[in-house]
Amino acid sequence: MSSPGCTGRQESVSSYDARREPPVIPGAPAGAAAPACSVSSIAHGHSLIRGIQPAYAVKYCRIVVRFQLEDADYRRLLMLRTSLRQYLHWSEQQAQVVGLTPAHHQLLLTIRGHDDPRGPTIGDVAGYLLLKHHSTVELAQRVEALGLIERVEDPDDRRVVRLMLTAKGAAALEKLANLHLEELSRLADGLLPLWQGYIAGQPAAVSSSLNGAAHPVRTRLIYDAPGEDDGARVLVDRLWPRGIGRNEASVDQWSVDVAPSTQLRRWYGHKADRFAEFTERYLAELRAGQASQSLDRLGDLARRGPLTLLTATKDLPRSAAAVLADEISRRIGATAD
Repeated sequence: MSSPGCTGRQESVSSYDARREPPVIPGAPAGAAAPACSVSSIAHGHSLIRGIQPAYAVKYCRIVVRFQLEDADYRRLLMLRTSLRQYLHWSEQQAQVVGLTPAHHQLLLTIRGHDDPRGPTIGDVAGYLLLKHHSTVELAQRVEALGLIERVEDPDDRRVVRLMLTAKGAAALEKLANLHLEELSRLADGLLPLWQGYIAGQPAAVSSSLNGAAHPVRTRLIYDAPGEDDGARVLVDRLWPRGIGRNEASVDQWSVDVAPSTQLRRWYGHKADRFAEFTERYLAELRAGQASQSLDRLGDLARRGPLTLLTATKDLPRSAAAVLADEISRRIGATAD
């Protein structure tokens, strides 16, 4: 039996019946067995991986396994938690782009992902979202007022109310779901190398979706009508463009992090004689911090299909969007080759 929480790192017996034969400790020297119902140090066996030395002890007929953690273990956990927090922050931003709060998005996902085609009940939703019943009712009422969900009677029990997505809610969720699956793929590509060889029995790394063929990367004014071949439409300006509402613009994502810094944008001022230096300084910004990660995400989108970068800058050839499009094309072209 594998110890809970230690699957793949060290197989161990977590409990046994004292009336039966005492268990033999996996990895321990031959003949070493745990004496029934005693508290003692049993043996130091070899872990299945990386030579970790777990300490075995029996207490009240249960074997307790402790691992000697290394610096690398803490680094892995830090990277995991940091990546998850960044993912949740990114998710909240994407929900806001389509006019939803994170709670609205989670409710839509709960309804769509529920395994009963009749839709979940208020109680079901409360369980998924870890909310009180009255809080769930209030959330459902707010989202229903937006026209995203509807309440329907259970066909078998009219006392039970179930929640269903409207066409509007389904469309909003589908757009977000596609983006989130792509982001999860990117997140997995970054995390899997940290755990390769660490968890016994782990399958080979998932082949990266970044190795696909390159697709066109275009720039377009956000004020122009969308084209049939635009593919993913991503706004890359730091500020939301004037004169167009968020509900009017056909925008799949708003990637603020890849926009030039305010200081650089103000220095450039769209002066033609500064464009060459602007390009150099902008590319340097794209190689650092959050901008680099966001640029990787755009590269992922371009490998999966056409990508259109949207901007309010009328001088497209000398815009930040044009520089960004060239850099994405260069990167995915190099990968594809």
